[in-house]
Amino acid sequence: MANRKISSLSALGATPAVGDIIPITDVSDTTGSAQGTTKKVTVANLVAAAPQGDLLASNNLSDVANAGTSRTNLGLGTAATSASTDFSSAFFTTVAESTTARTLSDSDNGKVIVCSNSGQTTVTIPSGLTSGFNCTLVQSGTGTVTVAGSGATINGFGSKTATAGQYAALNVIPVGSNAYIVEGDAITAPLVNGFSIDLDGTDDYVATGATLNIYSASVWLKPDSTINSSSGAQVVMGGDGINYRPIFIGNGTSYVSNEVVGVSYSSGAFGTGSGLTLSNSSWNHIFIAWKTSSQTNSGSAGYDFWINGVLQTTASGAQSGGTVPTSPMSITSLDIGRRQNNTQLYAGLVDEVALWSTDVSADIATIYNSGKPDDLSSSSVVSTVPINWYRMGDNDSGSGTTITDQGSSPANGTLTNGPVFSTDVPT
Repeated sequence: MANRKISSLSALGATPAVGDIIPITDVSDTTGSAQGTTKKVTVANLVAAAPQGDLLASNNLSDVANAGTSRTNLGLGTAATSASTDFSSAFFTTVAESTTARTLSDSDNGKVIVCSNSGQTTVTIPSGLTSGFNCTLVQSGTGTVTVAGSGATINGFGSKTATAGQYAALNVIPVGSNAYIVEGDAITAPLVNGFSIDLDGTDDYVATGATLNIYSASVWLKPDSTINSSSGAQVVMGGDGINYRPIFIGNGTSYVSNEVVGVSYSSGAFGTGSGLTLSNSSWNHIFIAWKTSSQTNSGSAGYDFWINGVLQTTASGAQSGGTVPTSPMSITSLDIGRRQNNTQLYAGLVDEVALWSTDVSADIATIYNSGKPDDLSSSSVVSTVPINWYRMGDNDSGSGTTITDQGSSPANGTLTNGPVFSTDVPT
């Protein structure tokens, strides 16, 4: 072959022949010349040395229809075995959660946790999770999913850290050491109510230092026996004198006939009329409010009564022999579950006792909350936070003898003569 400039050579055809030659100089072989020996490189030589492996002489991949061979030729190996049909393992893992409580661990990192319980599910984030921990929570059932911290700080926009409804999702996002943001379909977390107090009706009561004029009061009761207008009186809350019974149930005074729920002073009372029943098989909500023009007292000042969220229109006021009270009850050293001469003690469960020095009856629908106690510190529930609010163990881990007052002017209660905690609560 005569020597030519590269620019003078003929162009290669579309498909090189096996015998086409590229001349190169092998400087390691000096048999032909001290400067090296000229040798030929054919297309077959190139194919044999190609790193892709199985190539045709035409430079196309061979056996493309075979998935294993194609992966090998492309350098993917077995890592791509399922990638063409299922990407889930590379991006998420779904975890089914059917209980009402789950504490997250490092093994939950990056997972989608689907909560199916119809009750309230609390997902707790502990301290010490691996840096960058994150996950997604889905409410697939009808029960709310609430995110809580145990040694970890949990925040959400507007303090919203619970799912808004079925099929809502929350993302748990790390923002620092043991600190997380909850974002997504969120609402303010509902009240978690896990305990009530069981009073034996013999000598049990809760002693408090509460002192106030009672304009509004709310209490949840599940008595040991059914209460009606012929039942003997049981005092739910009593004041500093033997005649002060801010709330009693059953027929308890000579001033009001056949009452089922009432408020008794030293010489007068207000009470609901006959025909009502407080069940011993379910929880009952009692709410009272002082009105300058009341249903109970035929348009004059007095207490009105709501039983399970319903204003009682058959109520009656003070009867002959008594003086109709003209101002709300003034109480000092309130006891829960007894009259202070140790008579007419209440027997049964009691929960979520709240007292106000203002009329909050406009909030009765949210306070009753369709039969389930709600957060009385939330402005979305009540216009005014209670002066005293006894949660009956929920802020005290259901143990000990102290009932921590969650009101704005706290006066803690003391379990006296052996009341016990119960997990039977209004739901």
